[in-house]
Amino acid sequence: MSVFRVWAKSTVNGQRVLLSIKAALAVGIAWFLAPHMPGVADKYPYYAPLGALVSMYPTFIGSVRTGFQTLLGLLLGIGVGGGVLLLGHPNIVTISLAVGLGVLLAGSPRLGAGREYVPVATLLVLIIDGQSGVDAFSVGYAVQMGMGVLVGLAVNVAIFPPLTHGAALAQISRGREVLIRQLQDMAKALVEQWPPEHEEWAARGYALEDSVSEIRGAVHEARESHRANPRGLLRATHRVVSEGYNDLAVLEVITFHIRDLSEVLAAAIWGTPLDVALDTELCGPLSNCMEATAGVLLAWEENTKVQDAFEAAQRRLANFTTVLAARESNDVPSLEPGVAIALDIQRILAALQQRLLASETGLIPE
Repeated sequence: MSVFRVWAKSTVNGQRVLLSIKAALAVGIAWFLAPHMPGVADKYPYYAPLGALVSMYPTFIGSVRTGFQTLLGLLLGIGVGGGVLLLGHPNIVTISLAVGLGVLLAGSPRLGAGREYVPVATLLVLIIDGQSGVDAFSVGYAVQMGMGVLVGLAVNVAIFPPLTHGAALAQISRGREVLIRQLQDMAKALVEQWPPEHEEWAARGYALEDSVSEIRGAVHEARESHRANPRGLLRATHRVVSEGYNDLAVLEVITFHIRDLSEVLAAAIWGTPLDVALDTELCGPLSNCMEATAGVLLAWEENTKVQDAFEAAQRRLANFTTVLAARESNDVPSLEPGVAIALDIQRILAALQQRLLASETGLIPE
C-alpha cells in the first residue's frame, strides 16, 4: 500500500472522529441553552439536542440541507396537526386522516431528510396539544428543534468544516487496485493449464461496476464538501476535486474495457456466453501485455515511473499485435477474440496516456 493511500485512509478516519466530537459538542451546547429559551419552549428542552444531532453531517452544505429539510418537515407536520385542532378536539377519525395526510406529504422528494418528521410531528401535535387544548407543544417543539439545528450548523462551520477529498482519493486508489488485480489475474489465467484453477476474476463484472459507483459517490461527496466551505477556497483543494473527476472519467473507460476483456477471455476458456477460441500461440504475448497494462495502473497508484511503465506496455502491445497480424496473414479467421482484446488494451492505454503522461509529477496534489 502506498504512503498516499495510508494518508488518505487516516484522513477519512480522522474526519469521522472529528464529526463525532463536533456532534457531542453541539448536543451539549444545545442542551445547555434549551432551558433558557423564552416562553413555553423551555418546557421541551429535549428537542434541542435532537435538532443539533440531525444537523450534523459529514459536509457543511449537507448539514445546511439536512437541517433545513428537517425543520421544513417538522413545520409541515405541525401545520397539519394544528389545522386539525382548529376544527375541533381530535378523535380517532381525525387523527387517522391527519397522519395519513402527513405520510402522503412526506412522499415529496424535496423534503429529503425531513420526510419522516411530517407524520411524527402531526401525531405528536394532535396527541399532546390536543389533550391540553393549547399550542404550547407545537411552539416549543419548533423553537427547540430550530435552535438545535442552528447550534449544529454553527459548530460545524466554526470547527474545521470538513473537506472529504481524502475519502475520494482513497476510493480512487481502491478502484485502481481492483482493476490492477483483475488484469493480473487474467494474465495468470492465460498461462495456466486450461481451464485455469483460478476463475474468480470471471465473475467480477458487477464488482468492477460497484467500484466505479463508489468512486463516483465519493467524488461527488468531495465536491459537496467544498460548497459554502471556507476551507474549500484553497486552490489545492479545488485541484483535488478537479483531478478526482478526471480520474473518475478515466477509470470508467478502463473499467468498461476490462469488463469486455473479461467476458471475451471467459468465453475463450469456457465457451460461454460467446463461442470463441483463442489460439495458444497468443496466450503468452497476451499475458505479458495484460501484466504490463496492470503495471501502468500500478505506477499510477504508487506515483512512480509512469513513463517507463507506459512504454513497457506499449512494447508488449506491439509484440502481441505483431503475433496477431502474423496469424491473420495465415488465413486465420479475423473474428477471433485476439482482435477485440488488442483493441480494448489499446483503448485502455490511450485513456491512461491522456490522464497520466500529460504531467507525471502532478498525480498527487501539492
